[in-house]
Amino acid sequence: MQNISPVTIRLNEYVWDDVPLYLVIVGSLFVGLFMAWILYFARSVSSTLTIYGKDRAMKKAKHTVADLEQRVHELEAEKARLKTTLSSPSKIPHHTLS
Repeated sequence: MQNISPVTIRLNEYVWDDVPLYLVIVGSLFVGLFMAWILYFARSVSSTLTIYGKDRAMKKAKHTVADLEQRVHELEAEKARLKTTLSSPSKIPHHTLS
């Protein structure tokens, strides 16, 4: 009951007379909480967008790795095929000296 004394609030050209002090205190508390919530929300959105970007980059990298692994497998199969083709004696051409 000590904070019921009336105060005057001046905000630029606006003036409110005889506002109880406890309303000023509670109003300031709510304005501060609202501003903190806005900053928290902005940070949450920023974090979410950052995580989304990193997830997209990671998916792209995984796709690239899968493509490269498939290409390595294809090249190993081609190498084995060429090795077998070159190592068969019937496939090696014979040159005669003239």
